[in-house]
Amino acid sequence: MTIDFEKKAIERMLEAGISLGHIQSQKRNFFQDSHVENYYNKIENSEHPCKKIPIKKIIGVKADWAVEEKSVYDLFMKELPEGRDVGKINENLTSLKKNGLAFQQAFYSDDFNLEGSSLLRFNYYKEDDCYILQNDGVHRVIAAKMFNAPSMSGIVTDYELDEEKKELYEEYESLKEILRLTDIKGLTLDYFQEKMSRNKKE
Repeated sequence: MTIDFEKKAIERMLEAGISLGHIQSQKRNFFQDSHVENYYNKIENSEHPCKKIPIKKIIGVKADWAVEEKSVYDLFMKELPEGRDVGKINENLTSLKKNGLAFQQAFYSDDFNLEGSSLLRFNYYKEDDCYILQNDGVHRVIAAKMFNAPSMSGIVTDYELDEEKKELYEEYESLKEILRLTDIKGLTLDYFQEKMSRNKKE
């Protein structure tokens, strides 16, 4: 996206009542990686609709393009990769200007996220008290964070911490760091967990 788009986007947000402080803070709001998935187990039959997922607790999104370690601001303004639908960001800005901030913030927690082709799915990691988006809806999450929306709707599946898996994951990460084996073939987390679990049983 262009510098001109960035300037116009900031103008629209300021006119709608979003503070410059919030806009600037999104330069420091980075999407995290999904390492928690390595030591959580799905709680069976826990899937349920929710209209009050706190936006601030959505720490990561799954996408077919690089999102991790990028700021909300940069993804909104200029770092959508070539071929992504930039029009979706513009749609959010147009709606913000036309309908106002209160309407736009409420829009993200509406029923449409719970059904059909607009369905959003989140995993909730209980002990870490955070959510990760699992499918479509990356643009919506980015815009909701930029517009300082309080909550979002979606289908939520609960996960609970597995202490043994977490301990093995931390050992694995420490081993990679100490021995600098990040790129050594064969040292996958699955292999390491299997080997350590087998050793403990023997």
